[in-house]
Amino acid sequence: MKIRKLGLVCLLLLGAAATAQGGTKVDALAVAISHAEGFGRRGKIPTKYHNPGDLKARYGVTLQGQRRVGKGGHIVFWADVDGWAALRDQIAKMMDGRSEYYNPDMTLTQVARVYATRWRPWVKTVSRELGVSPQVTLRQYFTPEEVKMPKTAPTTPRILLNFAPRCPENEDNARGGL
Repeated sequence: MKIRKLGLVCLLLLGAAATAQGGTKVDALAVAISHAEGFGRRGKIPTKYHNPGDLKARYGVTLQGQRRVGKGGHIVFWADVDGWAALRDQIAKMMDGRSEYYNPDMTLTQVARVYATRWRPWVKTVSRELGVSPQVTLRQYFTPEEVKMPKTAPTTPRILLNFAPRCPENEDNARGGL
């Protein structure tokens, strides 16, 4: 249990460092979705089930880190880290067209109508946190704008590697084991 808590603390520190240094849009969308779903609030299903995306089970599909299926068909993960990984994977499927329910040309409003029963507050929270219109498509959100960066600007992976040695679980990373 202590190792899981330590891993979660390390993950949160890495996430905070990545966000502070311009973390990924996938991470930003994952955090916005988790807030819209109520993750982090005491007594809420996403928090109790370690499921920040409030993901539901599909018949015959078991996700990595899935412990069981809880009430209402919500997936119960072993730890928050597993739930975050599943949410990021869901977002990746949304953006690259592998999802059965979402495609890159859907607006956040269209995504909300499929994703959430109470879609209006969901899309309001997500779009506000991302700083975009609810009418922006996933493709528009994830397409990088042409920003001229100085050639000396560090990339996100280097920034994350600077933080990785602080986590005992990432000792391989500290020795260059990537």
